[in-house]
Amino acid sequence: MILEVIALIIASLVFLVGLIIAALGLPGTFVILAGAILYNLITWSWSISFEILFILLGLAILAELIEFIFGLLGAKIFKMSGWTTFGFIAGLIIGAIVGVPIPVIGSVIGMLVGGFLGAFIVSYIEKNNFKKSLKAGFGAFVTGIGSILLKLVLAVIMIVIFYVTLFL
Repeated sequence: MILEVIALIIASLVFLVGLIIAALGLPGTFVILAGAILYNLITWSWSISFEILFILLGLAILAELIEFIFGLLGAKIFKMSGWTTFGFIAGLIIGAIVGVPIPVIGSVIGMLVGGFLGAFIVSYIEKNNFKKSLKAGFGAFVTGIGSILLKLVLAVIMIVIFYVTLFL
């Protein structure tokens, strides 16, 4: 019994880390999958069956594919370069760090503003055209935030599947 409680606490902490990583546009869904596997390893049981683990794996892969496809579509629709996308991701991370001092929503606001500014600045350096850079910044912002939100939804679904499987 105590082993299950310890495993549940550790898995929950890993899930939290996975959500944070996913919110930064990184593969946090695979961290969540690792948390489910870790639970089984700690408890020396298969409380989370192979079928459920494969479902979680499928959702993790789907989340990454959605993010990739969103990026491609955004780049095509808004005529963004790879560097603009890189500027968006760097802006997200820097914005999240800068926003930390503001309680609760600072990192989220920092990510939103930072992502837009990162894409805009890199695009402006590349194109030296304010209007096109503004469009690229907006496009990176919309597609980046959309893909991250969808990834977070899938990450939450993965966590819910874990807990439902465990407790029902």
